[in-house]
Amino acid sequence: MKTVLVGILSAGIAGAFLPGCALLGGAGPRMNASPTVPAAEGRVKFGGASNGNTSIDLTVKHLADPARLTPPANNYVVWVRASKNAAAQNIGALSVDKNLTGTLNTVTALRTFDLFITAEGSGQVQLPTGQPLLWTSHSE
Repeated sequence: MKTVLVGILSAGIAGAFLPGCALLGGAGPRMNASPTVPAAEGRVKFGGASNGNTSIDLTVKHLADPARLTPPANNYVVWVRASKNAAAQNIGALSVDKNLTGTLNTVTALRTFDLFITAEGSGQVQLPTGQPLLWTSHSE
C-alpha cells in the first residue's frame, strides 16, 4: 500500500510541474501582450553567446499586419534597453508573414534588459514612437 501511495503522489507532483517545464523549454517564456493586440503571442529564448553576448531567439504568432493597426504602421521593431531610464536600442525589424508569424534571431551586449516590440513607420527608426505591443524582461 505504501508503494502505491508513493507512486500516486509522485505522479501527481510530476503532473503538476511538467506542464510548466514544457512552457519554459523550447520556445521560451511567454511575453506580455498589450490589449491593442490581444491575440498576439510572443515567446523569447535567451542564451549566452560564445563571445559573452546574450542571444535572443524571438517568435511571434497572431501578430496582425502593422498596416491594420490604429494608427497604421509599416513595420514592427524590436528594442532592448538596459533600464527604464536608458535609451532604447533598435535590434531589428520583425517581419510578419501571411500566417501572422514572425521570428528574429539576434544578439545584444546587454545581460540585463527589457525587450519590447513597437509598430513603427520604418524599421530603421532610432527611437520608439509607438507603445509596446509585446514585452518581457531578462536578467542574468
